[in-house]
Order: sequence, then structure tokens, then C-alpha cells
Amino acid sequence: MFASTLRRFEGAPAARTALRREAVDREIARDRSTAGLGLTLRGLSKSFDGGRPVIDGLDLHIPAGQFVAVVGRSGCGKSTLLRLILGLDAPSAGRVAVEGGDTPRRIMFQEPRLLPWASVLDNVAVGLRGGTAAERRARAASALKEVGLAEKAEQWPATLSGGQRQRVALARALVSRPGLLALDEPLGALDALTRIDMQAMIERIWRAQGFTALLVTHDVAEAVALADRILVVESGRIALDVPVTVSRPRRRGDPDLAALEGRILDHLLDGRG
Repeated sequence: MFASTLRRFEGAPAARTALRREAVDREIARDRSTAGLGLTLRGLSKSFDGGRPVIDGLDLHIPAGQFVAVVGRSGCGKSTLLRLILGLDAPSAGRVAVEGGDTPRRIMFQEPRLLPWASVLDNVAVGLRGGTAAERRARAASALKEVGLAEKAEQWPATLSGGQRQRVALARALVSRPGLLALDEPLGALDALTRIDMQAMIERIWRAQGFTALLVTHDVAEAVALADRILVVESGRIALDVPVTVSRPRRRGDPDLAALEGRILDHLLDGRG
């Protein structure tokens, strides 16, 4: 199906480029595996030690396979929301319903959190269950290949650059083929060019594997570049829920992306929607 779409547009004039991209995107969405988990949050609240709610009566549905970015000021509840969705914290009220099977939920943090005494390959394989040791190492090697680090398998984490260590952390999160991948500011410590490369890699793997992606970030430009949908969180509630309708692949500097980024920044900086 995907190939037939490409054939229909071979030789098309430049004026039809946007139409072609839209059609290809529809085919990709139609052909994508159903590996992603759907999420439904009902009346979700979280308080600590009886204080004010960090998450306050939140209702939300995230369809399987969607890429959602969550942005907001520090302390607004973004990371708490992520932990509740992953089951790392228990809600004070409400619930998180997970739809789509028992595939794993995984998280990638800002720090790679690699084991310094283990090889790169063993860091990726840590936590894998089932099969023989050789089979687990083969799965880890495959995940390293996906992030472009197959040749680093037997090296130590200390020999890697910061960007390479984050790619190992990404491979470790992906090796179990999660239905949900949560990304908690994973690129915040990287330099600008490495960050752009990592964004492209995450998008490519997400499109190939079809998992649901939930990105927490302070970088609004990153959110509009990657996400299907952007949630702006304020005081534990969803203040804006904005679809990103710009077709993929997205070009940095695209006026539609810039307008969306400006709208969200206006809201964050001075409260205007």
C-alpha cells in the first residue's frame, strides 16, 4: 500500500509536494502496527503529604500510537503526570486506564543512568527477561543498531559522548518493544545539533514501531517539531490541548510551526491563548 502511494506520485510537479506528503502520512498511519497503548485518565489527582494537588481532577484520552508533548512551567505537574501514567506513583484520586494489551511501559530520563561497570551492550540488555542469555544479547544488539551504535556494543559508557550515552539509554528503553515510551526531558542536557539529531532519531523509530510516545519538555520548538498533539499544563490541569496538523517530515522554520510555537509561548509567558 505504501509503495503504491509512492508510485502514484512519481514524477509529480513540485506544486503537488504537500499533497504527496499528506497522502504518504495517511498510508503510514494506516499501515502502522497497533503496538501502541491507549490511555484514558478519569478524575486523576495527586497530592503529596496533604498539600495542594499537583495534578487536579484531570480527564484525558490519548489514542494508541499518538505522539503527545507536555509543556508547562517548572512545578506545573508535568513529571508527576508522567509518573502517574507509568504507574510509578499512585494517584490520590481517579484512575489511569490502559488499553491495548500488556506491552511494557518504559521511560527515558534526562540523565542516561548507565551502569559504569557494564558494557554498552549489557546496559541495553539489563532488565530483559525470557529467553537465553544469547537471545537477550541479540535483542540488545538489535536495539543498539536501531540507534546507530552497533559498533560501540563492547565499549564502556565512560568512553562515549553525552549524545551517545543518551542513545544507549534510548536503546535500553526500546529493547523490550514498549507500547508506551515516556520521555522526561531526555534531550535537555545535549548541545543544539546533537539534540536535533536525537529528535530526528526518536521520530524515525516512533514512526517505524508505532508505540505511543509521551514527551515532557520545556522546549516548545521541540514539542511542535515532534508531536501530533501538545498539552499545556498549568497548576495540574490541561490549559491547552492543541493538535499539530503540519505534515511530516517537518521543516525547521516552517511558518505554520512557528505560528503554533508562538501561540503556546504567548500562553506560557503572559496567559494569552
